[in-house]
Amino acid sequence: MEKIRTLIVDDEARIRRGIERLVHSCGDDWEVVATASDGREALDYFLQTDGAIDLLITDVKMPEMDGLTLIKEAKKQYSFYPLLISGYDDFTYLQTALREGALDYLLKPVDREQFRMRMAEIRTIISNGRYQSLKRGEMVRESEQLKKTRQTQTLSYITSMGIDMATLGYWVDEFPKGSYVLLSIRMDTLPVKTRSYKPNDWKAYFYALENIMGELLDNQFRQTDQLGWSWRGAESDFWMLLYSPEPDFDWGTAAYDLAVNIRSAIQTYTPFSVSVAYGDGLQDLYVLPEAKRQAMALMNYRFLHGGNQVFRPESLNEEGKSSALNDKDLSLLAQKLKRSVEQGNPEEAADNAKLIFDQWDRLDSPANLHKAVQNAIILIHSTGLESRSGIEDSASLEDELHKVERASNLHELKMCVKQLMDRVIGDIRKARESSNKKPVEQAKGWINDHLDQDVTIKKIADQVYMNPTYFSEVFKMQTGDTVLDYLTRQRIERAKELLADPRLKLQDVCCRIGYQDVKYFSRLFKNWTGQTPSKFREQTIFQGGDGYNEPE
Repeated sequence: MEKIRTLIVDDEARIRRGIERLVHSCGDDWEVVATASDGREALDYFLQTDGAIDLLITDVKMPEMDGLTLIKEAKKQYSFYPLLISGYDDFTYLQTALREGALDYLLKPVDREQFRMRMAEIRTIISNGRYQSLKRGEMVRESEQLKKTRQTQTLSYITSMGIDMATLGYWVDEFPKGSYVLLSIRMDTLPVKTRSYKPNDWKAYFYALENIMGELLDNQFRQTDQLGWSWRGAESDFWMLLYSPEPDFDWGTAAYDLAVNIRSAIQTYTPFSVSVAYGDGLQDLYVLPEAKRQAMALMNYRFLHGGNQVFRPESLNEEGKSSALNDKDLSLLAQKLKRSVEQGNPEEAADNAKLIFDQWDRLDSPANLHKAVQNAIILIHSTGLESRSGIEDSASLEDELHKVERASNLHELKMCVKQLMDRVIGDIRKARESSNKKPVEQAKGWINDHLDQDVTIKKIADQVYMNPTYFSEVFKMQTGDTVLDYLTRQRIERAKELLADPRLKLQDVCCRIGYQDVKYFSRLFKNWTGQTPSKFREQTIFQGGDGYNEPE
């Protein structure tokens, strides 16, 4: 058990020593940490030790400051148990002592046995009080932790895409009044070696990143009255909300120092680098979505200045200063690029792409750059749609625009455009080269070349640039087979050839014709041939290896 720290106060040294001996005689649970000759001296000791006292044994009548005043003054700041010892048998003193929280009022001379019995009772009272105080502290800490968890979840919802804030009600009431600033932390271009990372690797790294940011946030505000929340956003995004109780707090230095520390720590302890962006401080948390938009707009300056930096309003010029360039110039260049893609001319398209990329290099507005890239992506994608007679997957344009949103520098933006341009030109040239072939014959050829893959009607229809439903009707009309029946027949015929090789296991045969489940393949094979694969193999090998009798 932790010792009970006792302070003894009496203006007579002989009595102080006597009480100290009495306390020590009560057992090892007691520790006399100090003695004092009057209330003023004792109060100074309280201040020096920050109230590290469990039991105060004090006389009533003393010079400088009496015992009752000492108890009253010390109780204003500290929690302890008082015990009074006095030579005055005065009911008024007794009433006042009990009112101030005294455990007892003993008269001098003190009876030793009575004192020990009372100290045993006091030990129990103090021990129970410590336990209750400990439990209250644990409950308070748990309550605070739960509150912070709820707050963090709310902030995560608000910074998510498409959240209906009306469903959150008066969520700002959960947060203290004061000044806030929102930080966006986004990973820069990933190192090449991360391409080999497995899901568990990413899980471990994201856990490490969250811990690094949480620890930095705690260290930043440990000795202050400021607070902070951190959470992970979409994909490789992280967010922090910083708080100060001062409504007009200047976040310039505090937010910048934390941003620099985050950037430095992540670069030191992980293979990654990050950029950090934050906008102006805010007093009303209902405008947090606007703070998010401002931070994301500042983050787009990575396209112009590169990553691994801190972007803040005062360090950057505002948009709209792209001298000789305007929307019309960029639009004309994008139209020229579109025409060269339509013509299926990779050389001319590359030249036009270089022209437009050079113009992008001259832009100093992330918003204008973002708009120009999106326009180029949409024009090139529409060219791919126009060149086909079928219906393109409606989600593919969204995928291309999402790549633009996730790009971390200008080079990646250019690659988004170049890769789409090359792919569409390839599709156009491929379509023209095969235009003289009948679609059904072309589809059959493609099916036979891809029997070992996951083949769907849509994938087949895409090769002949037809709508899947329309293609299925044409295929059945011209062949008499459904597409799936034709695919299955070709796979069964290929399986017969492979079964003639005794070195191939049945699982190997399945994989080479696009099936993973051996039982399913065996059942399908028997339905189509009347024999199990094993029986067919046995018969084929017995007859000479090709499934037919050798000529005599």
